Amino acid sequence: MILLLALAAVAAPVPDPAAIQSLYQVGQCIAARSPETARRVLAMDFESSEYRRMLKAMGSGSAPCLAPGTDYRSSGLLFAGSIAEGLLKTEFNGTDLAASFAFDPARAPIDARSASEEMALCMVMRAPRQTADLLQTPPASREEAADEDLLAPLLSDCLKKGAKLELNRPAMRSLLALAAYRIVTAPKAAAQ
Repeated sequence: MILLLALAAVAAPVPDPAAIQSLYQVGQCIAARSPETARRVLAMDFESSEYRRMLKAMGSGSAPCLAPGTDYRSSGLLFAGSIAEGLLKTEFNGTDLAASFAFDPARAPIDARSASEEMALCMVMRAPRQTADLLQTPPASREEAADEDLLAPLLSDCLKKGAKLELNRPAMRSLLALAAYRIVTAPKAAAQ
């Protein structure tokens, strides 16, 4: 069985819900089996060739996480988002994620590396409870859609003036998971 998740972050069709759910299970497995590597990769600049190489290597090394006879192909965004969610669930289990996602003046500033990341960081910090609730829903579920609909009005508030961004639901969830992970792992600013 080959599950093909060839998605672009912009105006992509939504793939089969079972394929999305399977991808998230693989990401959670990778986060649980190789947390050090996952943390190291997610800390890298996602626009760098080294990041893309390392993310691809993680995917190639994910055989223990795959059901026998399956092959996964995904956009880097969806794959990285599934790993970020896995790390959030394993490393911050029992933590009030909404409180962790909220703006904290003691946290060092987080420099966004792209307009879409800036938008996602803004959304997570402005709606920490809704983001935490979204990340607790099963991927590609009705609950996920309802939680994303609650977050949708923030999209235009968090985009730079004149910017336009079209995302499908899996891409939005991945962007928010990656931003949430960056937020909870950002160091505290040094005391003045």
